[in-house]
Amino acid sequence: MTSLFDAGDLQRLDVERRLTEQAPRVLPEEPSDPPVEEPVSSDPLEEMRDRMFSGMLDILKERFS
Repeated sequence: MTSLFDAGDLQRLDVERRLTEQAPRVLPEEPSDPPVEEPVSSDPLEEMRDRMFSGMLDILKERFS
């Protein structure tokens, strides 16, 4: 009967087991605020214009801050 794992696989599994035991046990944080959803625009040109203005505003804020 053949083994499913070879010696190298078993060694890697053992290393992973030890690392997992040593890792700090921290629960994931719950998001504090729900994400803000922007209203959906029905006009694609209006949506593109808003994205362009938002991008230009971000660039100006970076440049002058």
